[in-house]
Amino acid sequence: MITNEIYPFLQAYALIIGLVVGSFLNVVIYRIPNNKSIVKPRSKCTGCENQIAWYDNIPIISYIILLAKCRNCKAPISIRYPLVEFICGMMTLMLLNIYGPSFEFIVVVLICYMLIAITFIDVDYFIIPNEFIIFGFFTSIIAHGFNLLPLTLAQGFYGLLTFGGTLFLMGALGTFLFKKEAMGFGDVKLGLVLGSFLGVELSLLALFFSFIFGGFMSIILLVTKEVADDHMIPFGPSITAATLLTILTKTVGGGNYIINWYFTNMWNGEYFF
Repeated sequence: MITNEIYPFLQAYALIIGLVVGSFLNVVIYRIPNNKSIVKPRSKCTGCENQIAWYDNIPIISYIILLAKCRNCKAPISIRYPLVEFICGMMTLMLLNIYGPSFEFIVVVLICYMLIAITFIDVDYFIIPNEFIIFGFFTSIIAHGFNLLPLTLAQGFYGLLTFGGTLFLMGALGTFLFKKEAMGFGDVKLGLVLGSFLGVELSLLALFFSFIFGGFMSIILLVTKEVADDHMIPFGPSITAATLLTILTKTVGGGNYIINWYFTNMWNGEYFF
């Protein structure tokens, strides 16, 4: 049993683990789309090709000490590296506070790490590598096989059909209406994976926010002229952001604060005129 005296140390440990994983994800984000090993060789500066020493690879701290520049060639270091580390660290800490030290926490945090990596890869390369889909399905099989999630195998299967099936139908409809690919199949496969973890109810919530986020992202990018009218806009980041929001708003009893708020306030007439 985790006592109140020990819990702060557990939180600090979770934060550190998250920062370290974030540093590793930076390697994953760069290497997997370029078909490079994520194990070796050691990380190098993209400017001078010198190997990065361990003391220059400490999450966030090294970035600050080096003033965002390579020690050897003084080439600028992208803000993305400490950003990914910070996101992973804070995400791990928040998930620990929500789920507690449990097997469910381990499963959820692994999926969230996967989503963070997918987000940046999809933004850069417009792809969702199959390695993540395989990892997600493997994790889902293990989680359901050992009852590590608060939903049955059948609920996971229905969630899979709900999330992935809806994305497939929306993509097919968009392709039919606009006469061009409206949604990549990688998004559909990602939906299948996530649905198996969320179940039907949370899959519907994540889908709702996916289209909301996707719409806002499209409007912002088009208005600011960041993309042309006929340019593809990755939908993966919207799916991942929506899923992370759904996961982070879980209640202690396994429900969701957003869903509870909706049925409490909207359906009792409070927000109707």
